[in-house]
Amino acid sequence: MKLTVEQDNKYDEPEIIIRCSGINAELQKVIDAVKVCSFTIKGYKDGYVRKIDHDSICYIESVDEKTFIYCADSIYECKMKLYELEEVLVNSSFVRISKGCILNIHFIEKVKPLLNGKYEVLLLNGEKLIINRHYVPIFKKKFGL
Repeated sequence: MKLTVEQDNKYDEPEIIIRCSGINAELQKVIDAVKVCSFTIKGYKDGYVRKIDHDSICYIESVDEKTFIYCADSIYECKMKLYELEEVLVNSSFVRISKGCILNIHFIEKVKPLLNGKYEVLLLNGEKLIINRHYVPIFKKKFGL
């Protein structure tokens, strides 16, 4: 794979162009990474809308058909459904850990297996989340266990 970077003050905004004869697995990973890096989520709080960078999100949770974004400093409501966010964040540091929760593995401090086949994660902000049995294999692969 060849990489060319052109830096010039005439450009207002970065643009990425991929020229290829076909998309293989390696190239698809690059495409997905670029999509995730340029993706922001709209969070709503106190009547205001804020663009939230995916790197600042600890986890995303769905409660009573509402989606909430948990950052280190605040909680925001999101208009997108959990499955829509999961599709966008599929090849990123996010992993589904239960029916109603997607976790950013960069915010994990410790992981502890439980007796019932579930796992408990302690986040950097002190919160604890449970990884349901069904999602443990996916989590272990993503986290490198």
